[in-house]
Amino acid sequence: MTIITFKGRLIDIDGNTLTNYEVSIWYVDHNPLIPERELGTTLTDFHGDFKFSYETDSNETFFSNDSDKIKVDIIFLNEKIFESIFRGNFKSEIIDFGIIDVEGPNRGVKGRILDENGKPLEGLVVVAEGAGKTETTIMESKTLKFADKLSPVSLMNDNQLGKSKTDKNGYYEILYHPSHYNNILNEKPDIWVIIRDLLDVTELFRTEKYSDVSETIKKIDDIHINRNWAEGWFITLGGTEKSRFTTDNKIEILIDNKNELESIVQSINNSKSYVYLTQFEFNPDFIATYKIDKNDELVPKDILVEVIRMASERGVDVKIILNENLAVPDTYNKINDYFKSTKVEVKKFKASGLHVMHAKTLTVDGKEAFVIGSPFKQDYWDTPQHLINDPRREPERVRPIHDVSVKLKGGSVKHVEEFFIEIWNYISMEDYHGKGKLNPVKLDPYIKTIDSGETPVQIARSITPETLTKKGELGIFESYRKAIAQATDFIYLENQYFTNSNILKALKNAMQSNKELQVIVLMNENPDIPGYKEWQNQGIEKLGIKSVKDILKHPQIGFFTSWSAGMGEEQFEIQPIYVHTKMAVVDDIWATVGTANLDGSSLTHVNELKGFFDAKFQRNMEMNVIIPKMDYNPNGTVEMLRKTLWKEHLGIDHIKRPKSGWLEIWQKIALQNIESLNKNKPYLNGQILPYSKEKYVESQLEDLKINTKRWCLLEPE
Repeated sequence: MTIITFKGRLIDIDGNTLTNYEVSIWYVDHNPLIPERELGTTLTDFHGDFKFSYETDSNETFFSNDSDKIKVDIIFLNEKIFESIFRGNFKSEIIDFGIIDVEGPNRGVKGRILDENGKPLEGLVVVAEGAGKTETTIMESKTLKFADKLSPVSLMNDNQLGKSKTDKNGYYEILYHPSHYNNILNEKPDIWVIIRDLLDVTELFRTEKYSDVSETIKKIDDIHINRNWAEGWFITLGGTEKSRFTTDNKIEILIDNKNELESIVQSINNSKSYVYLTQFEFNPDFIATYKIDKNDELVPKDILVEVIRMASERGVDVKIILNENLAVPDTYNKINDYFKSTKVEVKKFKASGLHVMHAKTLTVDGKEAFVIGSPFKQDYWDTPQHLINDPRREPERVRPIHDVSVKLKGGSVKHVEEFFIEIWNYISMEDYHGKGKLNPVKLDPYIKTIDSGETPVQIARSITPETLTKKGELGIFESYRKAIAQATDFIYLENQYFTNSNILKALKNAMQSNKELQVIVLMNENPDIPGYKEWQNQGIEKLGIKSVKDILKHPQIGFFTSWSAGMGEEQFEIQPIYVHTKMAVVDDIWATVGTANLDGSSLTHVNELKGFFDAKFQRNMEMNVIIPKMDYNPNGTVEMLRKTLWKEHLGIDHIKRPKSGWLEIWQKIALQNIESLNKNKPYLNGQILPYSKEKYVESQLEDLKINTKRWCLLEPE
């Protein structure tokens, strides 16, 4: 019996030591009829060294002939990348191979990410991509059988080779097997590196393409990224400074449309100089406010077009931008016809694809501004009570609706006005040969406006590409992805749609990295766009929710819906409340309210229909108001917003946070409502129930194990 020790060191062609590579040692007999025999495997250490001992027995005849060989295989990521054959006198008990130069193609990249001041950026996701150069040749090959034999990887132009994160010093290293980019000619690859944000949802930087890479580990030059673009709470649109940020604001949150419309009518009635409006839809017969007449009857008070017309007749300059759809009916022609005989100017934003003019804003005299949740249509009229059969909401029995708008005073008003003027001038250039353009807004951050306050505000926008700028704008999405990444306690979302793949990924990665983080989502049972229900269901499954039971038990995330219920003339009635809100609260220190849904077209692009057309072009015009996280909180606006909304939804005023987090309260009240609806005299505490994946009201309630045989069930219209 003899113990033979094999040892050596691995380095690459660049002289770098190869750590954690698998070394497999084989005995090759001089007789070719005798198969090779593996003696064992080991791993290289930090210095690239390996050492392995093999114990022979008396019956083995290894190394009895001078023509015997030892083969050393180098295994990388479970695949053989190199072999070296050694011949000689192997009768010694210690066989030292010395330094083995491991040749072969590129199989890694490394580098460092720094901010604008040279300080390391930690936690950024780094992706290496690569491709060979024969894909076109393969695809053009006339021999189909030949192409069929190729791996899918070799047919891809852009192929992810590997992924890593920067460490506390900003360093990253990505290793991958060369076969990931190999092609039929085994050419040297083209490689590039992409830097993504903390949650791996946004590309922050892309290197140039490095062609014909021969280095074993390609060293990438230091990459500098603005810190405020990579992390933090504020929107910077890629730069270092806060975008459209002011601190001298008064902000009024207008919950449900009765409150919003009363405030809008008052502002227009008080206007003296100009009124600028952008809207998605606007019916000429829309009744904004109501009053009680002398017979105690509810009658119309203010028809909005008349309020606007009277302002124009007083000499107020009124300009309106309305969305015009390419195929789906819109209200542009009706409004344009109504105001034809007046001085009110109406222009259309042509929605040439799946992107629309969805931002709803109002600026009055440069002193007040609104970011409005709903279109000006009668079926969107509602109060916080969300009565099933409210005569002010038409048509009769149409679903109740919940929404949130914002009224602003202070410096942020100019940023809302800036949005209107930019679009007005864009339309003027596109359709009116430049006639009727407005002067750009003069923005001076050092001048405080009349009636200014102390609330910080950022105005965020989504801009359709090839309109105001070539690439458009992604400010609202930037605000969401940064706030989600910074959240430590809870994220509360109210939104009409929940289908944006980037938001889903951000939430999933945030919860995985912070097991204490909780996410509460108030959403719709039945979105009003075909296909959205199915995409919504797929999205919540990706976040770990497969059933109602999961919603009531999950420690980190819950999805809930809003309902209106009560005794009708003859029996108990129940109907879903349509959640039209686009708002969020994070940790009671950051909030957003506006017009952008959590779907593809509002935030990024139409990811729901990826592959059907050029989805990257399809992005709406949107606007959101951001109340950013600051080192001070002058008036508790964010916490007050959350508490007001939760009082309406949960039916309780003073809520104390449980030790396990806010999600427990939502789960408890949703469960209590299921139980109370099954009683002889059914009722709801607040408005919430768990979300159901079912399509219709009856099946949704059955999915929640609610007995509805004695009820009147009203499907949403």
